[in-house]
Amino acid sequence: MIQIKDKPIGPVYYERMRFFSFFSSALWSIAFRPFFLGAAFHSLFAILVWILILFSVIPSPFLVGGIQMHAYEMVFGFSRAILVGFIFTAGQNWTKTVLIQGKELFFLFALWVLGRFCFLPSQAVSYASLTFDLYFDILVLFYILPPFFKKGQEHNRIVAVLYSIFFFLHVLTAFSFLGAISTEWSMHFVHLSVFSVLQFILLIAGRILPFFSSVAIAGSSPKKFPILEKAIQYGGLLFLGIKSGTYLIPEWNIYAGYFCISFSFLNFVRWYFWEPWKSIRVPILWILHTGYFWLSAGFLYLGLSHLGIFPVSSAYHIFTAGAIGVFVYGMITRVSLGHTGRPMRASKLTVLGYVFINLAVILRVFLPLWNRYREAYSLSAALWIGAFFFFLTQYAGILINPRADIKPASRA
Repeated sequence: MIQIKDKPIGPVYYERMRFFSFFSSALWSIAFRPFFLGAAFHSLFAILVWILILFSVIPSPFLVGGIQMHAYEMVFGFSRAILVGFIFTAGQNWTKTVLIQGKELFFLFALWVLGRFCFLPSQAVSYASLTFDLYFDILVLFYILPPFFKKGQEHNRIVAVLYSIFFFLHVLTAFSFLGAISTEWSMHFVHLSVFSVLQFILLIAGRILPFFSSVAIAGSSPKKFPILEKAIQYGGLLFLGIKSGTYLIPEWNIYAGYFCISFSFLNFVRWYFWEPWKSIRVPILWILHTGYFWLSAGFLYLGLSHLGIFPVSSAYHIFTAGAIGVFVYGMITRVSLGHTGRPMRASKLTVLGYVFINLAVILRVFLPLWNRYREAYSLSAALWIGAFFFFLTQYAGILINPRADIKPASRA
């Protein structure tokens, strides 16, 4: 009779098991979990640092100006993280395939984190961080291009095209900050990057808001018109082209202004036929309609700024804090609940977050009209930080832990 002795299980075995169980945890099961969580922490911290630099409480540690760094981090740090988390999550539903999870998702998220140390005094750290930041975009395209260009995914190819444009603008922005391209172009490239993010909102809102409204609101019958949808999709891309040329050809600014006002009208018409007033009793849907309102208003006020009637900074913040900030806040609260098996109902604290982030937009945009700049910056920053603090206190556990509709015995 042969006896087989059990092999002793040592610390190495347990370390390996802990290593693999980490990557199989709920956090790395789908892209929105780490990216929504990371973006919320980043947004809170980035705004706090920016306001301390702006009021000279701390010296700026960056090689580029404080405004440039603030803009870079809110576009390529905060907005991009949310965008990527959503694209991979929605992309799995669109393509019926798992696009990224586990170790690959952890590696991609790590690149985003490491990319948040660009333009620090240490050249080695700065260049390494920027390399990670740009490589992040390359990997995103590596993961989304093949599935989005398969047969049957024709309607989703625009997502990959838009992200390619966003990546190209990211490269131009980075090179301009470094001086490889004239630094005078840096904020122009940042603004174009903001408009490329708005293209995603135009696309995503058109797909989800009418559907969500028809499902969530009794008696709602939102309407979509193919001609209007095409006019807005191609109009957004046309505006991106027009705006690209305004820096080289200042005479285009007046035409860009009139185009913006016309495009704003089209978006308000689109929004009206979605019947947004019916969502007032459903806060988790109302917040998305409010984000689209800010987008439509943003084009109106940007048009007025091109005509010299409204401050440029305030107009851009309608887009950044309003359209992007409010729409994103609504999406991360909704997706974090719906995709973790929880009822899609906004808690009282979440609704307070909705109020805070909209007040932040109003104060940041309109107080400067009365020369209340200090109040505009400090109050809007405090409200923004408060909104994302509310989000983290409620949703951090939701994003880290397994789905609520999975029994403990069957959880990975």
